[in-house]
Amino acid sequence: MITFDADFENASLGQVTQLAEDWYQIGLRPDTAYWTHFRVAGCKGREITFNLTCVARPHGNRWGIVDTGKPEDPDYSCRNPYFSYDGKTWHHFDHAAAYITMPNTVSFRQRFEEDQAYVCYTIPYTYADLQTYLARVGDHPNVRVESLGQTRCGHDVPLVTVGPNPDAEDVLFFISREDSDEPTTNVALEGLIDCCLAAEDPSVARMLETCAIQIVPMVAIDAVICGSPYGGPYDVMARRWLDDELLPEIAVIKDHVRCLVNERCPRLIAKIHGGQTYDNRPVWDFRIFDRALRKLLPKQPATPLHPEWNPFVRDAVPWVRKLTIFETWLQQEFDWWNFFSVHTNGASPEQLHRQGTHFAQLLARYVEATDAA
Repeated sequence: MITFDADFENASLGQVTQLAEDWYQIGLRPDTAYWTHFRVAGCKGREITFNLTCVARPHGNRWGIVDTGKPEDPDYSCRNPYFSYDGKTWHHFDHAAAYITMPNTVSFRQRFEEDQAYVCYTIPYTYADLQTYLARVGDHPNVRVESLGQTRCGHDVPLVTVGPNPDAEDVLFFISREDSDEPTTNVALEGLIDCCLAAEDPSVARMLETCAIQIVPMVAIDAVICGSPYGGPYDVMARRWLDDELLPEIAVIKDHVRCLVNERCPRLIAKIHGGQTYDNRPVWDFRIFDRALRKLLPKQPATPLHPEWNPFVRDAVPWVRKLTIFETWLQQEFDWWNFFSVHTNGASPEQLHRQGTHFAQLLARYVEATDAA
């Protein structure tokens, strides 16, 4: 007997309808237009087909449906979703494609080798994954993990400080994962932290002699846990920074930033976003206000693309102050312009992790350039 459930962290599943033997329509929860993450049991040795209908075509395109632009030579395949037998090692489905006779619908099929499998829109990175990683690096002498406070649902908001001088006046401060459905962010940050701890790159080691790196690795914690894209019950977290009644997780981050600005010497403040899935071009688009950092990056992606990492400045247009976002708050409260945001993109978790090393090296170049100015 085939059964479905969503009784685990980050799960998201609507109504499931059996269409025929080993053929199921996967319903979406009302809080999402495309995201799903569920567990299927009783599937060993059976080839099961799943159909899923997105709310609208733009969300259907998030499933990576190939558009050749050639009606005479269509390719309806798509890169999502993924499945896993243990929730750790993830694989592409053998068959995944647009379902031609139903608009905004994808169909994916797999013959399973184990009795239980997890199915997710992408390779997830959960709050539990973050806690596992922080436990692994937390005993390193150059890492300090602490809690800034708790989310509205009572989960700790971690702050990670990296470097031999955690209380150094000079700080590079990052927030990340404002949107629940951007798991590439955390994988890239793991690469950044691991590079700093390895102490193999001389420029990164020199940076850490004078600078501490501080990271809030996950802002939308409640949304990640309940399996809701963006900010979950709080809609888009990026628009919550100027609310009259702040979410507790945002309030504690703002208080920490005030302490940094008033008591220490932050050199950069930034936010790290990511892709909703993998199999993307390895292009990182930086929106930068800091002039020194802008000078270190090209204005366009490399042509042809480098196979590993392609950072570029996406735009230099000042943010509209009406937008209630993190950088707007920095500008309004501190007239702060040493800021950037970036979207991390790559083909696989392994590539995103390697890109974290390139990111650490870019930060080291920035520190060297501003020291020399």
